[in-house]
Amino acid sequence: MSRRAPHRGRQRPKTKRQAPAGPPLELDIIRLSHDGRGIGTHQGKTVFVSGALPGERVIAKLQQEFGRYSEAQVLELLSRSEQRQAPVCVHFGQCGGCQLQHMDAAEQLAAKQQGVLDQLRRFANVVPEQMAVPLTAQVLGYRARARLGVQFNKAGKVALGFRRAGDKQLVALSQCPVLQPSLQSVLAPLAAWLERFNVLAVTHVELVATELCTLVIRLIRPLAHDASEALMTLADECGWQVFLQPGSDKKALTTVGGESVDPRLHYTLTAASSAKKTLTIGFHPTDFTQVNPAINQKMVTQVLEWLGLSVGERLWDLFCGVGNFSLPAAQCAAQVIGVEAVEAMVARARENAAANHIANIEFLAADLSQSSIDRLIQKAGRPDAIVLDPPRDGARDICEQLGKLKRARIVYVSCNPATFVRDARILVDQGYRLQRFGVMEMFPQTSHLETMALLIKG
Repeated sequence: MSRRAPHRGRQRPKTKRQAPAGPPLELDIIRLSHDGRGIGTHQGKTVFVSGALPGERVIAKLQQEFGRYSEAQVLELLSRSEQRQAPVCVHFGQCGGCQLQHMDAAEQLAAKQQGVLDQLRRFANVVPEQMAVPLTAQVLGYRARARLGVQFNKAGKVALGFRRAGDKQLVALSQCPVLQPSLQSVLAPLAAWLERFNVLAVTHVELVATELCTLVIRLIRPLAHDASEALMTLADECGWQVFLQPGSDKKALTTVGGESVDPRLHYTLTAASSAKKTLTIGFHPTDFTQVNPAINQKMVTQVLEWLGLSVGERLWDLFCGVGNFSLPAAQCAAQVIGVEAVEAMVARARENAAANHIANIEFLAADLSQSSIDRLIQKAGRPDAIVLDPPRDGARDICEQLGKLKRARIVYVSCNPATFVRDARILVDQGYRLQRFGVMEMFPQTSHLETMALLIKG
């Protein structure tokens, strides 16, 4: 999903300088930052320390200094937190994909939950009336899709992986324990193919695990014949489904042989517990879908539970994508209206409604940053309930108008606590209450956190 960035006005660039040479700092780490770094203070200035955990005393090397804070890296642990554990990945600390593998999984979640609650209290002056039990699943082997970069050095050695922490250079991954096993098994043979044939034409590879292991290979020029033939053989041997993306249009894919295709992958969702119907959701390999299938199913189930839809009610699903919430919700409501800015996603959602024989649902293409509530009501009717599932920029424009609705309850699903906190304040100022709040561990081992909130009027 895409949406214009909110206007922030003129901003001064951050003033930074390399840390001066000098002795390392000895710091007490008091808490965890939103991005997984430990926080200490030195001479009244906040210091963010990579690799440090709350409760530890560390020796740290300054890396950069800014006007109001500094950044540092752990050199030595003088005292260790009981939360500290050995990382499971050999690349941890270099690869920027994970930030918290050195911390117990349960403590990761507790720290992230407390962090977003602190943000709600400090920046929105809001405290949830009820806290839900966090949604959790497996902490490793959960990730069903990933986008890996490809770089070659001067010696022809390839790096296939994620960027280094704080750097544009890639880490050549030999393993990635957060990937589902079928995707992790791609790393070695794919890197070997890239290096053997010196495939400089490849810039990125998207990995998607569904019923098949699918690869979408981004090209800046056509593959050489020998590399193409070898890739087809490798795909057959490994059981991969491979597509090439030869142009700037992400949806325009070809087979390795060059034939244009418009493929669909699929995942399943169990709808309402009373309906006991399994839905099949189709999507293009480059469409946005949730990376953690187990948490996604739990998230959909909880959204429906919190909405408490009755057979006579109308639901708006805003930023609906391929219908992840809309389609299950249609099993409970009289009518569901899904709204999405990306035309291709709207087409996919309509396909999914037809494939699952769901008639009480309609999908509209509209940029919600440019749409008014009044116009939506004219097109879609007045809602009894709303699901908001915006991208990282949040839903400020639409939240500023939701006060016009007299009785609609809102379930807000967020992938960015900072923009959720901003939007929660906007909604509270319009008469909503944050009745229920919970977190979802969509990305274990990382600093990222998804949240869910139920807001009601009165």
